[in-house]
Amino acid sequence: MRKALRRLGCALLLIPWLVVMFSPCFVIALISQGEISITWSDVPEDAFRIWLLRDVPIGGVGIATSQRRTPAQPADGRQVVCTIIDVRFVVWQGNAERAGALPSRQCACYYKDQLDQAWRTLSVGDEACRLAGE
Repeated sequence: MRKALRRLGCALLLIPWLVVMFSPCFVIALISQGEISITWSDVPEDAFRIWLLRDVPIGGVGIATSQRRTPAQPADGRQVVCTIIDVRFVVWQGNAERAGALPSRQCACYYKDQLDQAWRTLSVGDEACRLAGE
């Protein structure tokens, strides 16, 4: 039992240590590329994205996370998918309110026909949020 607790303790300490060790790689990639984006699927805007705010009045980072929702499918055979994007900002220089860097939520719905491989925009904004169930 004691050995198992030691191994669990070592494993729990290993995770923060790996985060600390890889954080310089993350920061260097963010500075050199200006943004880091992890795409979850082929649906537009279905990604986790971090980018640098390089405007003169403010300095910081923007963080966008997305949720994919599947509303009731229409009878015509189209596949419909909605994305809800939450945008937040971490500002360390300047005034976020004056620069317009406030948290926001955006919705967009897309459709794809059975034969078509590309997603097309169905609706954006409040209508898309209602369709996504928000």
